[in-house]
Amino acid sequence: MANARLQISDLDFDQIKTNLKTYLKQQSQFQDYDFEGAGLNILLDILAYNTHYNSYYLNMVANESFLDTAVLRDSVVSHAKTLGYTPYSTTAPRAIVNVTVESGTTTPDTLTIPKGSTFASNLIDNISYNFVALEQQTATKANTSFVFENLNIYEGSLVNYDFTYSQLSNPKSIFVLPDANIDTSTIKVSVSPNAGNTFSETYTQVTEVLDITSESAAYFLQESKNGNYEIYFGDDVVGKALTDGCIVSVEYLTTNGTAANQANGFINAALIGVYSNVVVDVVDVASGGAIRESVDSIKYSAQAQYATQNRLVTVKDYESYIKSHYPSIDAISVWGGEDETPKVFGRVFISLKPKANYYLSETEKQRIITEIINPKAIVSVAAEIRSPEYLYLLVNSIVQYDPKKTTLDAETLKTQIKNSIISYKNTNLNTFGAYFVLSDFQDTAISTVSDSILGSEASVRVQKRFTPKLNEASNYLIKFNAQLHRGTSTNKLLSTEFTVTDLTGVTRRAIFEESPQSYTGISLIQITSPGSGYTTSPTVTISGDGSNATAEAVVVNGRIQSIKITNRGTDYTRAIITITDPTGYGASAVAVIDGKIGTLRTIYYDSLAQRQIINANAGEVDYDNGIITINSINFLSVNADDGLIRIDIEAERGIIQSLRNSIITIDETDPTAIVNTLEQINR
Repeated sequence: MANARLQISDLDFDQIKTNLKTYLKQQSQFQDYDFEGAGLNILLDILAYNTHYNSYYLNMVANESFLDTAVLRDSVVSHAKTLGYTPYSTTAPRAIVNVTVESGTTTPDTLTIPKGSTFASNLIDNISYNFVALEQQTATKANTSFVFENLNIYEGSLVNYDFTYSQLSNPKSIFVLPDANIDTSTIKVSVSPNAGNTFSETYTQVTEVLDITSESAAYFLQESKNGNYEIYFGDDVVGKALTDGCIVSVEYLTTNGTAANQANGFINAALIGVYSNVVVDVVDVASGGAIRESVDSIKYSAQAQYATQNRLVTVKDYESYIKSHYPSIDAISVWGGEDETPKVFGRVFISLKPKANYYLSETEKQRIITEIINPKAIVSVAAEIRSPEYLYLLVNSIVQYDPKKTTLDAETLKTQIKNSIISYKNTNLNTFGAYFVLSDFQDTAISTVSDSILGSEASVRVQKRFTPKLNEASNYLIKFNAQLHRGTSTNKLLSTEFTVTDLTGVTRRAIFEESPQSYTGISLIQITSPGSGYTTSPTVTISGDGSNATAEAVVVNGRIQSIKITNRGTDYTRAIITITDPTGYGASAVAVIDGKIGTLRTIYYDSLAQRQIINANAGEVDYDNGIITINSINFLSVNADDGLIRIDIEAERGIIQSLRNSIITIDETDPTAIVNTLEQINR
């Protein structure tokens, strides 16, 4: 039949087979043919499968032709290469240690820890990891000891390979490095003219093609199709070419990546020199270990780096460049000094959240600035890395549920709710720029756990943690970056216990609390008109629905310069200021009622469980701006295993935003962080 047509746009197997049957039935030769019960049905299956395979193959080829849609790592890496991007490798954790070697004698004068010296870490998940020194270090003897300060050691094993270059068999001078878990930042390449020549020339990795000439001793690095890395060399136009028969020596570190992060104890695995009396003290615990870059990360980073062209100008430039060159971070926030209060021009601020810890060490921050940022930064712009400021949420939920609609017991349901809250934290919080919305939290993290849940009510307290300076009087500024709720007698600020001395020198076990007198007293009197003609200090009268507030006026050149509060008073919700004096006239002022500002005090409980005040003015709580100021205080000790003081208070609003270097999180290891109470409602 001349009008028979196949529907070529249908590519599913069943549709293809149906189209083939329809096409054949339209032919006069097969009008009465039983397609289902004959051998031709098998042939139709083969034709349909063949067409389906071809369409799938062509579709995948089209997908792999573009960076956005590619799925295979080889394809993504190849596209990234055209944009000048090399995916980062597995990265070795680095620790900094001081090594003290006791010789027992006064000679020799110096001792060297050679490159390749190994140290065994403490057990992590019952495994001890090997750390190695990548550079030798020499120390001069002090008395009978050698002290090697700030020695960098890296997790992994040093390996060496020698390749003989043959222009005939390897015209492109490409050498595949056989190990998968290479830390490419540790690769060192040298080239000798031939096997019998001891002279070798060190080659450096190309990072900018514009920086090299035909005489530059440089090598290129790329990821090969099998997932391994390979190096290749120039052609006497871009980089020096290899000579036939030369020996290419490659040294690098193979590592386990993140596995050894947080290693904080080491012993030397072999003698140092001839000495075995060695003590290793940790300066910085092992950190910075990261796994190889993922396919999704390559897609993002390759395009971002191509857009930035390796420059550090905008916020996005810093974000993409630091992520690609320091892969062990989980999140990054960058902002300019113009967003600071007060403004700081000519400076960029960076906050990094590492994958394996809460904070980076000061040494690691300086290394990032020196080795990664400064070589690419604008000369007139200085970078400063700030540690993240964590705001911990303490969530207390009352959940009503119908036991008839679930087979789960109460404890199992509680566990599921807790796991859902942790999942909500991992998805929506725990990073820079996150929002916590209480209503969304209740709908997403609680109500969706089970059909038996009828409703929930949640309250949120916010907590800050800080490390006090012991045996040293210091001031502290605690920023919550969220509005705080003015406390009541049953719902107020709480803190970790700590020890201080009272006015009589007796050591007390104390806590911080909000002072009740600060709830509704007078916090400030603002002058609206200074008046004139005053020869003496006028009388200031405070009237309103509270009691006991008093103040004094300060007169300068016949005008009221300020009014000092001598007693804040209590129980005011409104107040009127009246100024009277027989000599002057025209002065007026208004009162600012407490509620936005609270007083912090230190207290302890005596043997009769009676509250005793140590310092009635230990600090101030700015509820609107979420800032707690602690006046000079000398902490003697802290009643917490981690040495941190925790201050928690209810949030004023159910919407909390993390700004700049603040991160909102929920500490699932804290038993007070997630508290769920179940109420049965039988319907």
